[in-house]
Amino acid sequence: MNMNFKCKYCGYLGLRKDFELDHVIPISRSLIQNIVNPLMDLICSGCNRQKGKMTSREYILWRLLHPYEKNFGPLK
Repeated sequence: MNMNFKCKYCGYLGLRKDFELDHVIPISRSLIQNIVNPLMDLICSGCNRQKGKMTSREYILWRLLHPYEKNFGPLK
């Protein structure tokens, strides 16, 4: 069964293989490194790589401030 997923940042619709886990609180900025962060979402690989160490709020603001650098879908 093929399910479509939607990226919460760019709106890309695709298959699971195009998506990665988004840590709402990036692992590199978490106080507890060894426990799996329960706050995770699926976002397209392009947005996830572009987001990097930013929190979700920081990335949304970054996208507003840099409209020409926005990502629109997974990495190819």
